[in-house]
Amino acid sequence: MKNSAFNTEQLSKDLNERVKEIECLYRISKISFEDRDNLSQALQRIISEIPSGWQFPLNVEVNLKLNKTDYGNPIIGNIVQESSIMLNGIAVGVLSIFFNKNDLPEADRKFLKEEQALLDQIATEISRLLDYDKRKNEERELQEKLRQTDRLKLLGEITAGIAHELNTPLGNILGYSQLLQSSEFDSQRKSDLTKVITSAKHATEIVKKLMFFSCEMPSNYKQINLNDLVKESVGLLQLQLRKNNIKVVYLLDDNEPIMRVDPIQMNQVLFNIILNSVDAMKESKQGNIEVITEMTESFVLIKIKDTGTGISKKEQKSLFKPFYTTKSRSKGTGLGLAVSHGIVKAHGGEIEVESDSGKGTTFSIILKR
Repeated sequence: MKNSAFNTEQLSKDLNERVKEIECLYRISKISFEDRDNLSQALQRIISEIPSGWQFPLNVEVNLKLNKTDYGNPIIGNIVQESSIMLNGIAVGVLSIFFNKNDLPEADRKFLKEEQALLDQIATEISRLLDYDKRKNEERELQEKLRQTDRLKLLGEITAGIAHELNTPLGNILGYSQLLQSSEFDSQRKSDLTKVITSAKHATEIVKKLMFFSCEMPSNYKQINLNDLVKESVGLLQLQLRKNNIKVVYLLDDNEPIMRVDPIQMNQVLFNIILNSVDAMKESKQGNIEVITEMTESFVLIKIKDTGTGISKKEQKSLFKPFYTTKSRSKGTGLGLAVSHGIVKAHGGEIEVESDSGKGTTFSIILKR
């Protein structure tokens, strides 16, 4: 009879433990659903809930390590129960549960195999939560890229129309001003006409960039050695480089990357980026620019790396937007990098930037082979 009573008591105890585990897993699943759009909050709530499924909930703590981020409490002691967090078949973290320093007899400081199974299920739930968060972020980025593409397409159509409408009157202003200046003898009027001509030329350059941006400039693709193109572009900027005491270091691929590009348009891209680098180092009156080319089976890379003032994370978000500039309006139109972005895109490539304020900037032009 005693044996039967003991068995009944143990069975009841085991049943209560299983009910606790099921309830715990249910609450965690509910949290995953309720807070799926706030990953950090969901993980914190899950960690707080986990001990409730263990036989000694007041005597255990939880630690979740995801990449370089820790949630919960630091692990103490060597009695630890663990389960890996997987994402797309790759381990991205570890979920651990361990005994804290609260009084608990040594004999009771052990985990049940049923608790390990529960921990594995919770780890799977966290993995699903991470997968949802990853897919949600990827979808948001894709939608933003599509919105940006639509905006750029519309802006391209608008700027093409503006450029065509401005071209003729600007040409007339420039032509007649030069004609008047050639027959003018009054020094003040001659000086005033020089200002008109300078402004008209500046406006004409803006129109030309607008046409580049809207892809209205005709393309002339040729097989070009990009190492030669890079040296040619830098060579044409020697005056600005010497004036600001800037040294250029070439790290060019020995295999001579040959690509089909429009040399004039790619020169425009390199000009814009290198001039930005020069501008970022003007205050120090010295600096280095590294120009790197690298060829792989699938792409050719051109990197332009400077030791300038750098670009803040906030500014990087707007860097390739038309008319965005950190320079004064007399020095920049805000079209240079937008035009460069459009040219590289038209070549089927990508242009990327890496920078930190005060630590220089690296522009990478990636052209698919």
